[in-house]
This record gives sequence, structure tokens and C-alpha cells, in this order.
Amino acid sequence: MNSKPASKNHIKNRKKLLMGKYRKKEQLFLAEGSRCVEQILENGAIEVIELLIEDGFDAVSLNPACLPVYSLNSDDFNSLSDTETPQGVIAVCRIPPETDLRYLAEQGGLLVAFDEIQDPGNLGTMIRTASWFESAGLLIGEGTVDMFHPKVVRSTAGATGTIPYLKGDLFELLGNLEKSGCRVFLLDASDDSVELRSVNPEKDKKTVLVVGNEASGVQSKLFGNNRIAVKIEGKSNRVESLNAAVALSIGLYHFQN
Repeated sequence: MNSKPASKNHIKNRKKLLMGKYRKKEQLFLAEGSRCVEQILENGAIEVIELLIEDGFDAVSLNPACLPVYSLNSDDFNSLSDTETPQGVIAVCRIPPETDLRYLAEQGGLLVAFDEIQDPGNLGTMIRTASWFESAGLLIGEGTVDMFHPKVVRSTAGATGTIPYLKGDLFELLGNLEKSGCRVFLLDASDDSVELRSVNPEKDKKTVLVVGNEASGVQSKLFGNNRIAVKIEGKSNRVESLNAAVALSIGLYHFQN
């Protein structure tokens, strides 16, 4: 496989994609690591426009589509990497377009809503988990970290782009989905919440599961008369609460089984 050296200007432009405003402007993002890149290529849900490799990296097995490949020396590659131990390959990918609310409302199945999730690793893990359970769509609430942030993408392990998504004001989005017949459940550890295991999943009904901020939980304005707050009961008093990603995994398992 032939590669050509990346020019300084090319490297400069790709480095800008580490910043959110340039990702938005160019509608491109970076996916780093052999496993992540391989899975993105295998899924075929994301358009990959080129590969950036560190000198000496063998990208033959990762490049069945004969994409343009640019080689970089170690210093230049490390300047693009978002990890302490780079794996030698980065895919430059096109950001997939958002879906619309009507599509999500008509899909049925289980939607996942993220309310002010701020840790990139958590969001990436939750997107990966939602993909594993074949969730019908993602609602990305305001205040949630950019889902195309390098750390988010890496934490999805290649699941980026496999689920339709829509960004916006969750208060408004949830209200509109309820009008179309969606039930809304909110993961909430407070005493007033009902136990998750007592809730009938009713898989034939459209459902939204909301997961809140790691520290403060779901915003109070998102609770409503027809919405059900659910908690996951543990058996130990030695741990105060579950990680948001773990709680979502349990919630998804319950509603999808």
C-alpha cells in the first residue's frame, strides 16, 4: 500500500479538528486507534475520507477501500493524537447528518437521551452500549460533551455513527416525543423513584430513557407528571451510587429484554 508524506499545511488543518469549532465548521472528526478505525470501516456507517499513519505503521489490513493514506513522523503524529500511547493510525471521518424528530418518533423502540453528560469517556461508553442494545436513536441534550470529541469517539470503540442522533433542548424534544405517544423514564437515584425492576418494559411501546449528569443527575425541569423516575436498587451500602454509564447499561438491559 502506498502512502504519501503529509504536508505541514495538511497536518495543521487536521490538527484543528481536535477543537470543536473546527469540527463543526469542516464537518469532520478524528477517530484514533486500530480497533476503533477498523470497526468504523467494517460498520460502513461513517464516511472515512483518509487515513493518517505514523511512519512504519502497516495500514494494509485497515484499508480495503484504498483510501488516501498520509504518513507522518512520530512528532507530527503525536501532535494529532489524543492519547498518551498512540497506536499509529487516525481516520479522518465525515460527521453524519442529524436525523429529525419525526423520524425518531415514528421509529418506535427505545431512545436514549443524554442530559448534560460531561465526561467524554462516559458518553462514548454509553453510545457504545446503546449501539450494543440496538437502541433506535440518541437525543443529545444541550450541555452534553460533543459526541465527536476524540475521547468520545475512541470510547465508542467504533460505534460512532451506528445510531441516528438528534441534538437539541431535551425539555422541548421530550415534550414533542410524548405527544407522539412516547413514554419517558428518567434514571434517578432519589428515594421517590420507583425500582427499575418493577417497571414493565412493554417493548411494543415507544420509550425514551433519560440519563443525567454524572454529578447532579437529571435536571429537575425534565421531570413531569406523566414521566417515571426509576432507580436501580443495590445490595450494598458501601457504594453511594453507580457510574452513569453502568446505570444506563442496566437500564437498557431491562428495557430491551
